Amino acid sequence: MASVSYLGNKTTHLWGNGGEINPAIYLGSSSTTSNTNQRRVLYLANPTLGAAYGSINTSDDGAVAHYNGLLLSVQHRLSNSFTFNANYTDSYCISDADFGAALAAPNNSQRFNRHAEWGPCVFDTRHNFNTTLVATSSMKRGSRWMNRLLSDWQIAPLVHVASGQPVNIITGKDNSLAGINNGNNDRPNQVLSNVFAPNPVCNNGRTPCVQYVTKDAFLPNALGTYGNLGRNSVRGPHNVNFDVALSRLFRVTERFSLQARMDAFNVFNHTNFVGAISPAGTISAYTTFSNNLGSPTFGRIQSAFDPRILQFSMKLFF
Repeated sequence: MASVSYLGNKTTHLWGNGGEINPAIYLGSSSTTSNTNQRRVLYLANPTLGAAYGSINTSDDGAVAHYNGLLLSVQHRLSNSFTFNANYTDSYCISDADFGAALAAPNNSQRFNRHAEWGPCVFDTRHNFNTTLVATSSMKRGSRWMNRLLSDWQIAPLVHVASGQPVNIITGKDNSLAGINNGNNDRPNQVLSNVFAPNPVCNNGRTPCVQYVTKDAFLPNALGTYGNLGRNSVRGPHNVNFDVALSRLFRVTERFSLQARMDAFNVFNHTNFVGAISPAGTISAYTTFSNNLGSPTFGRIQSAFDPRILQFSMKLFF
């Protein structure tokens, strides 16, 4: 059975951070981070009363999101001693806010401009492929003992391939001098079309260390300006995983059976760096690498998911 499906979803009135409504205004060369409160909107309107107000963050339901996905599926139901499933999703999720279960800090990067955050959803996975097979051996043409030895073995491979998760690159300083979230929302200017490092490996001898994104691709936004880099515009590493299980059920008596099983996780010992979706489906984009342009470890991946793991087990059924 094969199927082709399209799924489109538009979300309106999405709760999120409404933005900073008392930002600082850039007033030229006299503007610094030390006089942020004296440049805020309410202070400039009325210095006497405005001095009592600092950052004012709001929450509202004005955010929107769009999702479009093409889903392909192939299924062979259990017959002829095997079952098979494969599916592939080509999708795109875009929004102007990511709800992170908390509305404490402003997530906008520009004053009174929510649409500047229009970009990929933090959980957006463009390509996602999964396939599973469960097959049982059956021998009926050899000798009696050969048939017993080679029959009733069950093999079950599982393949998962997914593209990388979005990562939001920030300048790390309040170069816009807007006083929004202490400048942690400022994004830099992208000056190179290819943001990925040409020589990715940097081995410190103990842990995986890969220079995934190059710092040369970005420049901090100039004072009083906003960078041209969009929200969540850089992709983390992809994920490729191949697991397989081999088992055999031995009938001891009518009541008792013994199952011998071997599981191999990440059979090919492929390195999956933290930042992709794990085989369990959990999103780890927040721990991919330092996304702060001012950090000495910017763009470096320093951890990975599990290597090859072999597991042997036996189970008694009664």
